[in-house]
Amino acid sequence: MAELVYAPVLGTGSRKGLEVRVLFWAHMIILFDTDGVIIQREMYFSQRFSEEFGVPLEKILPFFKQEYQLCIVGKADIRVELSKYVIEWGWKKTVDELLAYWFSHESKINEQMLKEVKVLRNTGVRCYLHTNNEKYRSKYLFEKLGLKKYFDGAFSSAGLGFKKPQQEFWSSIYNYLDKPDKHSVLVWDNEEGNIHSARDFGFKAELYSDFGSYVRDMKKLDGQINLCKK
Repeated sequence: MAELVYAPVLGTGSRKGLEVRVLFWAHMIILFDTDGVIIQREMYFSQRFSEEFGVPLEKILPFFKQEYQLCIVGKADIRVELSKYVIEWGWKKTVDELLAYWFSHESKINEQMLKEVKVLRNTGVRCYLHTNNEKYRSKYLFEKLGLKKYFDGAFSSAGLGFKKPQQEFWSSIYNYLDKPDKHSVLVWDNEEGNIHSARDFGFKAELYSDFGSYVRDMKKLDGQINLCKK
């Protein structure tokens, strides 16, 4: 079963400054990538840790290429796996403190996108998060950081047992959503490989680069959807 975090339905609110005619999107389901779309990552943990503590990347990257890949599909516990590396990395504190350092530096919220999500949900569009993340950071983002307040739910690779760009990642979400019309599902992601994968599955998918391009692309999509209705 997907790792799904339910969020309360938001109020009607104001539509001032609305850039797209979301009224016609009410039948749509939009899946927003977490890191790179909703969370603005300025630097990867490996880069930050290497620069701040003087640890060569060659000592850090093996973890991300091996054990971490098991963690993000729920087949290993990152607390256990990191404990094998902390001495080599020269970390003097606990594993939990290392995770706190990691998570806190990758938690900058894209407030413009959250406002857009609120507008969409206020008009009936179902909005979900999707992410390649292990279980502790998923919980941190959705609960402690509070993202679950803004979305109808969230799908994590750790809960699904598959990661992007695997087709099983999208099929698991599709099944959990009770198999809607695939053309009614729109995916936003900041990695081209994930966009191609989502499209191969049958979903609509768009590449996110910045907020301005997102608004322009949504306008184009809005026009295409309305044209199909005429």
